Amino acid sequence: MRSALLSDDALRDIQGIITSGYGHLRYSAYLFVMMTNPAGARRWLSRAAASITSSQHRIIGHDLSESWPPVAANVGITAGGLRALGLAEEVVRTFPVEFQDGMASEERSRVLGDTGASAPDTWEIGGPRTAPVHAMLQLFAPDESALDELCRAHRDILEVSGGAVEIPGSMQRGYRPDTFTEPFGFHDGIAQPSIAGLSGSGVPTGEFILGYENHYGLIPPAPAVPPEMDPARILPRLDSPYHAGKQLGDLGRNGSYLVYRKLQQDVAGFWRFMAREAARQGSPDAARTVWLASKCVGRWPSGAPLTLAPEADDPRHGSRDDFFYTEDIDGLRCPLGAHVRRTNPRDVLRPYPREQSLSMTEAHRLLRRGRAFGTPLFESRLLHTPGADLFETLANLEDDGQPRGVHFFCVNASLKSQFEFVQQAWCNNPRFGGLNDNVDPLTTTPSPADSPSRMTIPRENGALRTSPLPRFVTARAGAYLFLPSLTALRFLATT
Repeated sequence: MRSALLSDDALRDIQGIITSGYGHLRYSAYLFVMMTNPAGARRWLSRAAASITSSQHRIIGHDLSESWPPVAANVGITAGGLRALGLAEEVVRTFPVEFQDGMASEERSRVLGDTGASAPDTWEIGGPRTAPVHAMLQLFAPDESALDELCRAHRDILEVSGGAVEIPGSMQRGYRPDTFTEPFGFHDGIAQPSIAGLSGSGVPTGEFILGYENHYGLIPPAPAVPPEMDPARILPRLDSPYHAGKQLGDLGRNGSYLVYRKLQQDVAGFWRFMAREAARQGSPDAARTVWLASKCVGRWPSGAPLTLAPEADDPRHGSRDDFFYTEDIDGLRCPLGAHVRRTNPRDVLRPYPREQSLSMTEAHRLLRRGRAFGTPLFESRLLHTPGADLFETLANLEDDGQPRGVHFFCVNASLKSQFEFVQQAWCNNPRFGGLNDNVDPLTTTPSPADSPSRMTIPRENGALRTSPLPRFVTARAGAYLFLPSLTALRFLATT
Protein backbone atom coordinates (compact mmCIF):
# COMPACT_ATOMS: atom_id res chain seq x y z
CA MET A 1 0.00 0.00 0.00
CA ARG A 2 2.86 2.42 0.69
CA SER A 3 3.93 2.37 -2.94
CA ALA A 4 0.45 2.33 -4.51
CA LEU A 5 0.04 5.34 -6.79
CA LEU A 6 -2.95 7.62 -6.49
CA SER A 7 -5.54 7.05 -9.19
CA ASP A 8 -6.31 9.65 -11.84
CA ASP A 9 -9.75 10.16 -10.27
CA ALA A 10 -8.12 10.82 -6.90
CA LEU A 11 -5.70 13.35 -8.40
CA ARG A 12 -8.61 15.18 -10.01
CA ASP A 13 -10.24 15.32 -6.56
CA ILE A 14 -7.24 16.49 -4.50
CA GLN A 15 -6.53 20.21 -4.22
CA GLY A 16 -3.32 21.11 -6.01
CA ILE A 17 -1.67 22.82 -3.03
CA ILE A 18 -1.39 19.39 -1.39
CA THR A 19 0.72 17.89 -4.16
CA SER A 20 2.49 20.98 -5.49
CA GLY A 21 4.14 24.14 -4.20
CA TYR A 22 3.46 25.81 -7.59
CA GLY A 23 7.13 26.61 -8.03
CA HIS A 24 6.47 28.07 -11.49
CA LEU A 25 4.00 30.60 -10.07
CA ARG A 26 6.22 33.09 -8.29
CA TYR A 27 3.59 35.41 -6.79
CA SER A 28 0.82 34.61 -4.32
CA ALA A 29 -2.03 36.31 -2.50
CA TYR A 30 -4.12 35.13 0.43
CA LEU A 31 -7.71 36.36 0.77
CA PHE A 32 -9.39 35.86 4.15
CA VAL A 33 -13.13 35.31 4.03
CA MET A 34 -15.86 35.77 6.62
CA MET A 35 -19.23 34.17 5.97
CA THR A 36 -22.27 36.27 6.86
CA ASN A 37 -25.14 33.86 6.18
CA PRO A 38 -25.20 30.14 5.38
CA ALA A 39 -27.16 30.23 2.11
CA GLY A 40 -25.02 33.00 0.62
CA ALA A 41 -21.84 31.38 1.88
CA ARG A 42 -22.79 28.14 0.14
CA ARG A 43 -23.44 30.09 -3.08
CA TRP A 44 -19.98 31.59 -2.82
CA LEU A 45 -18.36 28.21 -2.19
CA SER A 46 -20.21 26.62 -5.10
CA ARG A 47 -19.00 29.31 -7.51
CA ALA A 48 -15.47 29.40 -6.08
CA ALA A 49 -15.18 25.61 -6.27
CA ALA A 50 -15.48 25.75 -10.06
CA SER A 51 -12.11 27.54 -10.24
CA ILE A 52 -10.22 25.52 -7.60
CA THR A 53 -7.06 23.92 -8.92
CA SER A 54 -6.82 20.15 -8.53
CA SER A 55 -3.80 17.87 -8.75
CA GLN A 56 -4.76 16.64 -12.22
CA HIS A 57 -1.62 18.15 -13.80
CA ARG A 58 0.19 15.25 -12.14
CA ILE A 59 -1.63 12.89 -14.52
CA ILE A 60 0.07 14.37 -17.57
CA GLY A 61 3.51 14.80 -16.06
CA HIS A 62 5.84 17.51 -14.93
CA ASP A 63 6.47 19.53 -18.10
CA LEU A 64 5.67 23.07 -16.94
CA SER A 65 4.81 24.22 -20.43
CA GLU A 66 2.22 21.49 -20.98
CA SER A 67 0.69 20.29 -17.75
CA TRP A 68 0.95 22.88 -15.01
CA PRO A 69 -1.79 25.49 -14.56
CA PRO A 70 -1.07 29.09 -15.69
CA VAL A 71 -2.62 30.31 -12.42
CA ALA A 72 -3.84 28.39 -9.38
CA ALA A 73 -6.47 28.80 -6.67
CA ASN A 74 -7.10 26.71 -3.57
CA VAL A 75 -9.33 27.12 -0.54
CA GLY A 76 -9.16 26.11 3.10
CA ILE A 77 -12.01 26.31 5.62
CA THR A 78 -11.77 26.72 9.38
CA ALA A 79 -13.97 24.95 11.93
CA GLY A 80 -15.84 28.22 12.36
CA GLY A 81 -16.30 28.33 8.60
CA LEU A 82 -17.84 24.86 8.54
CA ARG A 83 -20.33 26.00 11.15
CA ALA A 84 -21.01 29.22 9.23
CA LEU A 85 -21.81 27.13 6.15
CA GLY A 86 -24.47 25.39 8.20
CA LEU A 87 -22.71 22.06 8.68
CA ALA A 88 -24.35 20.21 11.57
CA GLU A 89 -22.47 20.31 14.86
CA GLU A 90 -22.53 16.52 15.08
CA VAL A 91 -20.44 16.46 11.89
CA VAL A 92 -18.07 19.23 13.03
CA ARG A 93 -17.43 17.18 16.17
CA THR A 94 -16.03 14.35 14.04
CA PHE A 95 -13.08 16.59 13.12
CA PRO A 96 -9.97 16.48 15.34
CA VAL A 97 -10.20 18.47 18.58
CA GLU A 98 -7.22 20.66 17.70
CA PHE A 99 -8.92 21.71 14.46
CA GLN A 100 -12.17 22.41 16.29
CA ASP A 101 -10.29 24.48 18.89
CA GLY A 102 -8.52 26.60 16.28
CA MET A 103 -4.92 27.81 16.44
CA ALA A 104 -5.78 30.89 18.48
CA SER A 105 -7.44 28.96 21.33
CA GLU A 106 -5.87 28.96 24.77
CA GLU A 107 -5.02 25.26 24.60
CA ARG A 108 -3.40 25.44 21.15
CA SER A 109 -1.46 28.57 22.13
CA ARG A 110 -0.05 26.70 25.10
CA VAL A 111 0.99 23.78 22.92
CA LEU A 112 2.56 26.01 20.27
CA GLY A 113 4.22 28.43 22.67
CA ASP A 114 2.35 31.44 21.28
CA THR A 115 2.88 33.84 24.18
CA GLY A 116 4.13 37.39 24.66
CA ALA A 117 4.59 39.19 21.36
CA SER A 118 3.35 36.05 19.53
CA ALA A 119 0.13 35.71 21.55
CA PRO A 120 -3.06 35.53 19.45
CA ASP A 121 -4.34 38.70 21.15
CA THR A 122 -1.71 40.60 19.15
CA TRP A 123 -2.38 38.95 15.77
CA GLU A 124 -3.34 40.86 12.65
CA ILE A 125 -5.51 37.98 11.40
CA GLY A 126 -7.05 34.96 13.08
CA GLY A 127 -6.85 36.15 16.68
CA PRO A 128 -9.66 36.72 19.20
CA ARG A 129 -9.55 40.49 18.67
CA THR A 130 -9.94 40.30 14.87
CA ALA A 131 -12.78 39.33 12.55
CA PRO A 132 -13.34 35.56 12.46
CA VAL A 133 -11.59 33.80 9.58
CA HIS A 134 -13.98 31.29 8.03
CA ALA A 135 -12.01 30.52 4.88
CA MET A 136 -8.82 31.40 3.07
CA LEU A 137 -8.26 31.56 -0.66
CA GLN A 138 -4.68 30.87 -1.73
CA LEU A 139 -4.03 32.38 -5.16
CA PHE A 140 -0.91 31.92 -7.31
CA ALA A 141 0.22 33.54 -10.55
CA PRO A 142 3.42 33.97 -12.60
CA ASP A 143 3.48 37.76 -12.29
CA GLU A 144 1.82 40.52 -10.30
CA SER A 145 -0.49 41.57 -13.14
CA ALA A 146 -1.90 38.06 -13.48
CA LEU A 147 -2.21 37.83 -9.70
CA ASP A 148 -4.17 41.08 -9.55
CA GLU A 149 -6.51 39.75 -12.23
CA LEU A 150 -7.00 36.50 -10.32
CA CYS A 151 -7.75 38.43 -7.11
CA ARG A 152 -10.34 40.53 -8.97
CA ALA A 153 -12.03 37.42 -10.33
CA HIS A 154 -12.38 35.89 -6.86
CA ARG A 155 -13.51 39.16 -5.34
CA ASP A 156 -16.23 39.31 -7.98
CA ILE A 157 -17.38 35.84 -6.94
CA LEU A 158 -17.49 37.00 -3.32
CA GLU A 159 -19.42 40.14 -4.22
CA VAL A 160 -22.23 38.36 -6.02
CA SER A 161 -22.61 35.62 -3.41
CA GLY A 162 -24.46 37.74 -0.88
CA GLY A 163 -23.14 35.65 2.00
CA ALA A 164 -19.36 35.85 2.16
CA VAL A 165 -17.04 38.85 2.25
CA GLU A 166 -13.32 39.46 2.24
CA ILE A 167 -12.21 40.67 5.66
CA PRO A 168 -11.25 44.34 5.09
CA GLY A 169 -7.53 45.01 5.08
CA SER A 170 -6.61 41.37 5.61
CA MET A 171 -5.20 40.38 2.20
CA GLN A 172 -1.62 39.16 2.33
CA ARG A 173 0.88 38.85 -0.50
CA GLY A 174 3.81 36.51 -0.84
CA TYR A 175 6.46 35.64 -3.38
CA ARG A 176 9.18 33.14 -4.14
CA PRO A 177 12.52 35.02 -4.20
CA ASP A 178 14.79 34.56 -7.21
CA THR A 179 17.52 33.66 -4.71
CA PHE A 180 15.37 30.91 -3.10
CA THR A 181 16.30 32.38 0.29
CA GLU A 182 14.22 33.33 3.31
CA PRO A 183 14.71 36.82 4.84
CA PHE A 184 17.64 35.84 7.11
CA GLY A 185 19.48 34.97 3.90
CA PHE A 186 19.54 31.14 3.97
CA HIS A 187 18.53 28.89 1.08
CA ASP A 188 15.08 27.54 1.91
CA GLY A 189 12.69 24.78 0.88
CA ILE A 190 15.26 22.01 0.46
CA ALA A 191 14.18 19.15 2.75
CA GLN A 192 10.73 18.37 1.36
CA PRO A 193 9.37 14.84 1.83
CA SER A 194 7.95 13.00 -1.17
CA ILE A 195 4.46 11.46 -1.12
CA ALA A 196 4.47 7.73 -1.82
CA GLY A 197 1.21 8.00 -3.74
CA LEU A 198 2.80 10.32 -6.28
CA SER A 199 6.15 8.67 -6.86
CA GLY A 200 5.79 5.12 -5.57
CA SER A 201 8.22 5.79 -2.73
CA GLY A 202 8.53 8.24 0.12
CA VAL A 203 6.38 9.04 3.11
CA PRO A 204 3.12 7.07 3.18
CA THR A 205 0.28 8.87 1.43
CA GLY A 206 -1.89 8.92 4.54
CA GLU A 207 0.54 11.22 6.36
CA PHE A 208 -0.51 14.02 4.01
CA ILE A 209 -3.81 13.00 2.42
CA LEU A 210 -6.84 11.74 4.32
CA GLY A 211 -8.36 8.39 3.45
CA TYR A 212 -5.10 6.49 2.86
CA GLU A 213 -2.78 4.36 4.96
CA ASN A 214 -0.44 6.31 7.20
CA HIS A 215 2.96 5.47 8.64
CA TYR A 216 1.44 2.82 10.90
CA GLY A 217 -0.43 1.08 8.08
CA LEU A 218 -3.74 2.48 9.33
CA ILE A 219 -6.39 4.72 7.82
CA PRO A 220 -7.12 7.16 10.66
CA PRO A 221 -10.66 8.21 11.60
CA ALA A 222 -12.16 10.68 9.15
CA PRO A 223 -14.76 13.44 9.51
CA ALA A 224 -18.03 11.68 8.79
CA VAL A 225 -21.52 12.62 7.62
CA PRO A 226 -24.66 10.59 8.51
CA PRO A 227 -26.36 9.19 5.37
CA GLU A 228 -29.50 11.26 5.91
CA MET A 229 -27.40 14.45 5.60
CA ASP A 230 -26.10 13.35 2.20
CA PRO A 231 -29.19 11.98 0.44
CA ALA A 232 -27.66 12.61 -3.00
CA ARG A 233 -24.66 10.49 -1.98
CA ILE A 234 -22.19 13.12 -3.12
CA LEU A 235 -19.58 11.83 -0.70
CA PRO A 236 -17.90 8.41 -0.94
CA ARG A 237 -18.95 5.93 1.70
CA LEU A 238 -16.57 5.26 4.58
CA ASP A 239 -14.87 1.88 4.48
CA SER A 240 -13.41 1.90 7.95
CA PRO A 241 -13.51 -0.29 11.06
CA TYR A 242 -14.33 2.84 13.05
CA HIS A 243 -17.70 3.15 11.26
CA ALA A 244 -18.40 -0.40 10.12
CA GLY A 245 -21.86 -0.90 8.64
CA LYS A 246 -23.01 2.68 9.15
CA GLN A 247 -22.69 3.87 5.52
CA LEU A 248 -21.43 7.26 6.62
CA GLY A 249 -20.26 9.81 4.09
CA ASP A 250 -16.48 10.32 4.02
CA LEU A 251 -15.99 14.08 4.23
CA GLY A 252 -12.23 13.77 4.61
CA ARG A 253 -11.15 11.51 1.76
CA ASN A 254 -8.67 13.21 -0.60
CA GLY A 255 -8.51 16.21 1.71
CA SER A 256 -5.98 17.35 4.30
CA TYR A 257 -5.25 20.06 6.86
CA LEU A 258 -3.33 23.26 6.24
CA VAL A 259 -1.44 25.20 8.90
CA TYR A 260 -1.03 28.93 8.28
CA ARG A 261 1.26 31.19 10.29
CA LYS A 262 2.48 34.65 9.36
CA LEU A 263 5.96 34.74 10.86
CA GLN A 264 7.66 38.12 10.99
CA GLN A 265 11.46 37.94 11.14
CA ASP A 266 13.75 40.37 12.93
CA VAL A 267 16.53 40.22 10.33
CA ALA A 268 18.51 43.11 11.77
CA GLY A 269 18.26 41.71 15.30
CA PHE A 270 19.33 38.25 14.14
CA TRP A 271 22.53 39.40 12.43
CA ARG A 272 23.43 41.96 15.11
CA PHE A 273 23.17 39.18 17.71
CA MET A 274 25.39 36.87 15.65
CA ALA A 275 27.99 39.61 15.10
CA ARG A 276 27.94 40.58 18.78
CA GLU A 277 28.41 36.95 19.81
CA ALA A 278 31.27 36.46 17.35
CA ALA A 279 33.00 39.51 18.84
CA ARG A 280 32.32 38.34 22.41
CA GLN A 281 34.04 35.07 21.57
CA GLY A 282 37.08 36.92 20.28
CA SER A 283 36.39 36.69 16.53
CA PRO A 284 34.89 39.99 15.33
CA ASP A 285 34.82 39.02 11.66
CA ALA A 286 32.22 38.13 9.03
CA ALA A 287 33.31 34.52 8.59
CA ARG A 288 32.82 33.77 12.28
CA THR A 289 29.47 35.60 12.28
CA VAL A 290 28.15 33.54 9.37
CA TRP A 291 29.59 30.37 10.97
CA LEU A 292 27.68 31.03 14.20
CA ALA A 293 24.42 31.78 12.38
CA SER A 294 24.83 28.61 10.31
CA LYS A 295 25.35 26.56 13.47
CA CYS A 296 21.98 27.85 14.69
CA VAL A 297 20.26 27.06 11.39
CA GLY A 298 21.96 23.73 10.62
CA ARG A 299 22.79 24.70 7.02
CA TRP A 300 25.00 27.33 5.43
CA PRO A 301 23.53 30.25 3.48
CA SER A 302 24.01 28.24 0.26
CA GLY A 303 21.92 25.44 1.77
CA ALA A 304 24.89 23.11 2.28
CA PRO A 305 24.20 20.91 5.35
CA LEU A 306 26.68 21.16 8.20
CA THR A 307 27.11 17.40 8.27
CA LEU A 308 28.75 17.61 4.84
CA ALA A 309 30.45 20.99 5.31
CA PRO A 310 30.97 21.49 9.06
CA GLU A 311 33.34 24.48 9.11
CA ALA A 312 32.88 26.41 5.86
CA ASP A 313 30.16 26.87 3.27
CA ASP A 314 30.37 24.64 0.22
CA PRO A 315 27.81 25.61 -2.45
CA ARG A 316 28.43 22.30 -4.23
CA HIS A 317 26.26 20.74 -1.52
CA GLY A 318 23.67 23.53 -1.60
CA SER A 319 20.71 21.33 -2.53
CA ARG A 320 21.82 18.15 -0.77
CA ASP A 321 19.29 16.41 1.40
CA ASP A 322 20.74 12.90 1.23
CA PHE A 323 22.56 12.87 4.54
CA PHE A 324 22.21 11.45 8.04
CA TYR A 325 23.41 12.35 11.51
CA THR A 326 24.72 8.93 12.59
CA GLU A 327 28.34 10.00 12.15
CA ASP A 328 27.65 13.22 14.05
CA ILE A 329 25.91 11.76 17.06
CA ASP A 330 27.32 14.38 19.44
CA GLY A 331 26.63 17.35 17.21
CA LEU A 332 30.23 18.33 16.51
CA ARG A 333 29.31 19.05 12.90
CA CYS A 334 25.65 20.09 13.21
CA PRO A 335 24.62 21.09 16.76
CA LEU A 336 21.83 19.05 18.34
CA GLY A 337 19.81 22.22 18.88
CA ALA A 338 20.07 23.54 15.29
CA HIS A 339 16.77 24.35 13.62
CA VAL A 340 16.94 21.86 10.74
CA ARG A 341 18.13 19.05 13.02
CA ARG A 342 15.20 19.60 15.36
CA THR A 343 12.56 19.74 12.65
CA ASN A 344 13.91 16.60 10.92
CA PRO A 345 16.08 14.52 13.30
CA ARG A 346 16.44 11.80 10.65
CA ASP A 347 18.35 8.84 12.09
CA VAL A 348 19.36 10.10 15.54
CA LEU A 349 16.08 10.70 17.36
CA ARG A 350 17.12 9.75 20.89
CA PRO A 351 16.95 7.26 22.54
CA TYR A 352 15.85 5.13 19.58
CA PRO A 353 18.12 2.98 17.36
CA ARG A 354 18.77 4.24 13.84
CA GLU A 355 16.02 2.40 11.92
CA GLN A 356 13.40 3.18 14.55
CA SER A 357 14.49 6.81 14.58
CA LEU A 358 14.08 7.06 10.80
CA SER A 359 10.66 5.45 11.10
CA MET A 360 9.48 7.76 13.88
CA THR A 361 10.82 10.86 12.17
CA GLU A 362 8.91 9.90 9.02
CA ALA A 363 5.67 9.92 11.03
CA HIS A 364 6.09 13.62 11.85
CA ARG A 365 7.09 15.07 8.47
CA LEU A 366 5.49 18.22 7.08
CA LEU A 367 4.93 19.38 3.50
CA ARG A 368 5.90 23.06 3.49
CA ARG A 369 4.25 25.50 1.11
CA GLY A 370 5.57 28.82 2.43
CA ARG A 371 6.27 32.10 0.66
CA ALA A 372 8.29 35.15 1.70
CA PHE A 373 6.80 38.59 2.30
CA GLY A 374 8.46 42.00 2.43
CA THR A 375 11.57 43.21 0.64
CA PRO A 376 15.00 41.84 1.66
CA LEU A 377 16.87 43.99 4.19
CA PHE A 378 20.22 43.17 2.60
CA GLU A 379 21.60 41.15 -0.31
CA SER A 380 21.85 37.53 0.76
CA ARG A 381 24.59 36.84 -1.81
CA LEU A 382 26.98 38.76 0.46
CA LEU A 383 26.85 35.86 2.92
CA HIS A 384 28.33 33.41 0.41
CA THR A 385 31.69 35.21 0.18
CA PRO A 386 32.12 37.17 3.44
CA GLY A 387 34.24 40.22 2.63
CA ALA A 388 36.22 42.42 4.98
CA ASP A 389 33.43 44.96 5.31
CA LEU A 390 30.59 42.45 5.83
CA PHE A 391 31.13 42.22 9.59
CA GLU A 392 30.51 45.95 10.01
CA THR A 393 27.46 45.68 7.78
CA LEU A 394 25.94 42.87 9.85
CA ALA A 395 27.00 44.29 13.21
CA ASN A 396 25.32 47.62 12.41
CA LEU A 397 22.34 46.38 10.41
CA GLU A 398 19.33 48.59 11.15
CA ASP A 399 15.70 47.66 10.73
CA ASP A 400 13.94 49.83 8.15
CA GLY A 401 10.51 49.54 9.74
CA GLN A 402 9.14 47.37 6.94
CA PRO A 403 7.69 43.97 7.95
CA ARG A 404 9.31 40.92 6.37
CA GLY A 405 9.26 37.22 7.01
CA VAL A 406 7.48 34.14 5.71
CA HIS A 407 3.91 33.06 5.23
CA PHE A 408 4.44 29.60 6.70
CA PHE A 409 2.12 26.93 5.31
CA CYS A 410 2.35 23.22 5.87
CA VAL A 411 0.17 20.32 4.78
CA ASN A 412 -0.37 17.42 7.18
CA ALA A 413 -3.05 14.83 7.75
CA SER A 414 -2.74 15.18 11.54
CA LEU A 415 -2.34 18.63 13.08
CA LYS A 416 -1.61 17.08 16.45
CA SER A 417 0.95 14.40 15.60
CA GLN A 418 2.70 16.34 12.86
CA PHE A 419 2.75 20.15 13.11
CA GLU A 420 1.95 20.46 16.81
CA PHE A 421 4.24 17.59 17.76
CA VAL A 422 7.20 19.08 15.89
CA GLN A 423 6.58 22.50 17.39
CA GLN A 424 6.05 21.33 20.97
CA ALA A 425 8.23 18.23 21.37
CA TRP A 426 11.14 19.18 19.11
CA CYS A 427 11.29 22.96 18.60
CA ASN A 428 10.03 24.28 21.94
CA ASN A 429 11.66 21.56 24.03
CA PRO A 430 14.76 22.90 25.85
CA ARG A 431 15.88 19.31 26.54
CA PHE A 432 15.60 18.03 22.99
CA GLY A 433 18.35 15.54 22.14
CA GLY A 434 19.77 15.56 25.66
CA LEU A 435 20.22 19.33 25.86
CA ASN A 436 19.38 21.28 28.97
CA ASP A 437 18.32 24.85 28.19
CA ASN A 438 18.33 25.18 24.42
CA VAL A 439 15.10 25.73 22.47
CA ASP A 440 15.00 26.16 18.70
CA PRO A 441 17.05 29.34 18.15
CA LEU A 442 14.89 30.51 15.23
CA THR A 443 11.24 29.75 15.77
CA THR A 444 10.39 29.65 19.46
CA THR A 445 9.50 32.05 22.21
CA PRO A 446 12.42 33.09 24.43
CA SER A 447 12.59 31.40 27.80
CA PRO A 448 11.95 33.30 31.06
CA ALA A 449 14.72 35.53 32.39
CA ASP A 450 15.35 33.15 35.30
CA SER A 451 15.85 30.22 32.88
CA PRO A 452 17.12 31.65 29.59
CA SER A 453 17.68 29.61 26.45
CA ARG A 454 21.18 29.58 24.99
CA MET A 455 22.46 27.98 21.82
CA THR A 456 24.88 25.15 22.60
CA ILE A 457 27.55 24.38 19.98
CA PRO A 458 29.59 21.26 20.83
CA ARG A 459 33.33 21.37 20.14
CA GLU A 460 36.21 18.98 20.82
CA ASN A 461 37.62 21.31 23.48
CA GLY A 462 34.31 22.10 25.17
CA ALA A 463 30.92 23.44 24.14
CA LEU A 464 30.46 27.04 23.06
CA ARG A 465 27.46 28.73 24.70
CA THR A 466 25.85 31.89 23.42
CA SER A 467 24.27 34.65 25.43
CA PRO A 468 20.52 34.22 26.07
CA LEU A 469 18.64 33.97 22.78
CA PRO A 470 16.25 36.84 22.04
CA ARG A 471 13.15 36.52 19.87
CA PHE A 472 13.99 36.51 16.16
CA VAL A 473 10.60 35.37 14.83
CA THR A 474 7.16 36.59 15.91
CA ALA A 475 3.79 35.09 14.97
CA ARG A 476 1.54 37.79 13.52
CA ALA A 477 -1.38 35.68 12.23
CA GLY A 478 -2.51 32.08 12.09
CA ALA A 479 -5.24 29.55 11.36
CA TYR A 480 -5.94 25.84 11.10
CA LEU A 481 -7.74 25.06 7.85
CA PHE A 482 -9.40 22.01 6.35
CA LEU A 483 -8.50 21.45 2.69
CA PRO A 484 -11.56 19.63 1.35
CA SER A 485 -11.44 17.51 -1.76
CA LEU A 486 -13.30 18.90 -4.75
CA THR A 487 -16.03 16.36 -4.01
CA ALA A 488 -16.26 17.56 -0.40
CA LEU A 489 -16.42 21.17 -1.63
CA ARG A 490 -19.46 20.29 -3.74
CA PHE A 491 -21.07 18.65 -0.70
CA LEU A 492 -20.36 21.60 1.57
CA ALA A 493 -21.80 23.97 -1.02
CA THR A 494 -25.10 22.09 -0.92
CA THR A 495 -25.30 21.34 2.82
